[in-house]
Amino acid sequence: MDKRAATIAGLTAAVISLLLGMAVLQYLHENAVGLPRLLATIVLGRSALDAELTSNSMALGVGIGVHLLLGLVFAFIISFTLHRWGFWVGLIGGGLFGLALYAINTYTMSRFFPEFYFHRSWFMVALHVLFGALCGGIYESIERDRNAGRSIYRN
Repeated sequence: MDKRAATIAGLTAAVISLLLGMAVLQYLHENAVGLPRLLATIVLGRSALDAELTSNSMALGVGIGVHLLLGLVFAFIISFTLHRWGFWVGLIGGGLFGLALYAINTYTMSRFFPEFYFHRSWFMVALHVLFGALCGGIYESIERDRNAGRSIYRN
């Protein structure tokens, strides 16, 4: 497994999925910063969603930080799981991992953080699938195989 490629893939996929999610919410005239602030509730508690904190950059920064950190963790899991199977397996397998990630995260997190319950939607499914597909595809595209040219059988 290429740790450098996993780091790049995780951060890139996390940033793209977060920015795209915020852009779509803004386009739909919803609160675009609500998405990172939702993630900030993991660290800051329900106070991160208060209306008074809408302009608070701390909740926004913590939410973005949590998103990037979780993106890295999940990127390493995707990279370890889909290691060396090629671009299409990375892309499709990453998307399926994103779908599983949505199911596990949303239904588990909503038991501990009730505010996640209201964010069960096809939009969130699409963002998770997008993250997984981007992460798997990017990882497989830039992975360096340290054993390239070597036989898998020892003589």
